[in-house]
Amino acid sequence: MFIRNCLTPLKELVLLKPKMTIREALDVFGQSHYSLPVISEDGSSFLGILSKRSILEYYESKPAQTSLEELHKDPIDHCIEKTTSNEFVDLRKGHFEDCLPIIVRYPFVPVLDGDQFVGIIKRSIVEQTLESCFGTNVKGIRILLGVHNQVGTLLGVSKIITKYNVNIISDIGFEADSNYLRRLLIKIEETPNLAKILHDLNKHGYRVLEVE
Repeated sequence: MFIRNCLTPLKELVLLKPKMTIREALDVFGQSHYSLPVISEDGSSFLGILSKRSILEYYESKPAQTSLEELHKDPIDHCIEKTTSNEFVDLRKGHFEDCLPIIVRYPFVPVLDGDQFVGIIKRSIVEQTLESCFGTNVKGIRILLGVHNQVGTLLGVSKIITKYNVNIISDIGFEADSNYLRRLLIKIEETPNLAKILHDLNKHGYRVLEVE
């Protein structure tokens, strides 16, 4: 559901095609773009990403005597940053976490429906989602806990906090693949009962690592 809701469809995108010249692409970049998707001439396939950086890298690979005028005549096909077969998400089966290893390498996440390129997920959308998960823009208190990875841990922590009529803003677990110890980052609303909550958490075996 995340993928479909966060998709920027093709009709809303500026798209490049491989036979365009570098000069033509730079003219498009002049409209405040720094990187853009490149699709096949028939519009069905995602070929990769063209950016000002990839153009520069291509220019640096040319003979030293190559002029800018000569460079501008080359097709962009020579300097497309090609993604691999697993560097996209599936419109129907993809999940938010599938975007993370891609967005750290590229300026957007390509989205496919089967073999058909249908749009992208922008980096800004991924950032906004992460900010929402962590409650970044909500005032509160962060408590980092060391907990055992066992059934009922989150429920136990929640019961202690809500006993004091305190709202939990967000909760994020780390070391999800651990079979023993994990860290749990809880963000709660500000409360005069913080000391009591911390005491109860420690008493029930939830080790308080940091509070801020």
